[in-house]
Amino acid sequence: MDRRLRDLAERLHAGLLARREFLRRAVVVTGGTAAGLGVLRSMANAQAKPKLRVWLFKSFVTAGNDVLARQIEAWGKERKVNVELDWATFGDRETKFVAAIETGNPPDMAEMNVYGPMRYKAALRDVTKLASDVAGARGGMLPFADMAMKLEGKYLGVPRYAMITVFYIRKDIMDAKGLKPPKVYDPDVVDFARKTTDPAKDLWGFAQTLNRSDDGDGFMQNILWDYGGGVFDKDGKPALGTAFLKQNTAALQFAVDTIKKYKIQPPGVMGWNDMSNNEAYMAGKLVTTNNGASLYFAMVNKKHELAPKTLLVLTPGGPAGSFVGSSCYNWAIFQKTKHNELCEDLVRWLEDETRFREYVKVSIGQAGPVYKKRVEDPYWKSDPNFHAILQNILRSVPIGYPGPMTPAAAEVQGQKILTDMAGRVVTAGLTIEAAIKEAHGRVEEIVRARRG
Repeated sequence: MDRRLRDLAERLHAGLLARREFLRRAVVVTGGTAAGLGVLRSMANAQAKPKLRVWLFKSFVTAGNDVLARQIEAWGKERKVNVELDWATFGDRETKFVAAIETGNPPDMAEMNVYGPMRYKAALRDVTKLASDVAGARGGMLPFADMAMKLEGKYLGVPRYAMITVFYIRKDIMDAKGLKPPKVYDPDVVDFARKTTDPAKDLWGFAQTLNRSDDGDGFMQNILWDYGGGVFDKDGKPALGTAFLKQNTAALQFAVDTIKKYKIQPPGVMGWNDMSNNEAYMAGKLVTTNNGASLYFAMVNKKHELAPKTLLVLTPGGPAGSFVGSSCYNWAIFQKTKHNELCEDLVRWLEDETRFREYVKVSIGQAGPVYKKRVEDPYWKSDPNFHAILQNILRSVPIGYPGPMTPAAAEVQGQKILTDMAGRVVTAGLTIEAAIKEAHGRVEEIVRARRG
């Protein structure tokens, strides 16, 4: 069967095309109605359903995962499409994408994080029309989302939500010690943590792994900015070990000192994964930590005793200010798909405001707004702790800051270069200077490869 005719048949079967319109277009493709009628007879006999492969992010917010799966299942049933779902979480998500793209076997569409569209741009479809339609009905994208999804004038992803990091504080311990929420890491967080750390009780004032994890990578990115540094300068040139060497040296030194000098972090913190601080906090072992809303979801959802004792505040800063890297989970469609229109229809279905609101409600703060109208949703005033989440989202800066967001900047984050840099000091014994020089060289290699 002619591929064009087969595509028309799949759209007809999915309910995206009327029978009369199918026949009209079949005539254009084949030159007569006989072929189109033959396809209709075959469909009546076979009733084969198209198959759609969708990869999703397995969030720690399990209730959100359940809602999303149920909504996609409902779409597949209504559209008469077999949907194959495959889930991946922080640790294995990027490895799966890289392997699938390299072997030429990516899914039809996927839920990606903020750097996905730029990192995998060569394998993705232009979704400008779809993204513009979805955004236009919701007041437009927030600037950070627009910047992350658009490359060379084309949108490569459709924004869904922002999962931002905030600073968690055991309010009961803070009040008992007569302390106030810290505004900067040094000296505020250090002093706060020293006054609340009690190794004899396995209680630690601050917890922040610096290893190869999303939590560690986000912290390292933010702390460089807090000290006036960063990976790239305002023109997008590598600056880790050149223009920002002094600032980055101070930032990395502070990060390392929280473990080696100040000893305000739990033993073994460099072996943690993205779930470890959640578990330690809920076990009553931490006084402060950086985390997304998944920790708050877990406490509220389980009616944990620490939920009402927890205060969420803006992320602390440093000498240059307080910075938070932007987040924008999104829908991306792969070029190799034979079901582009089905993918687009599924995105529109999931971003319907009634369905998305259901997802937001069960996510308890994790699904932050990426569209202007969603910022105004009364939901974000339903819990005082949501204020910090919303404000961190609105003030977030893009990957590559203070320069532009680029595929090279996305690749640096994807390869976890900043956490590798920190790990080389903490666990491998490199000097601060040697670790920065090594990391800067890797950044330069990425920039050259991305330009080539």
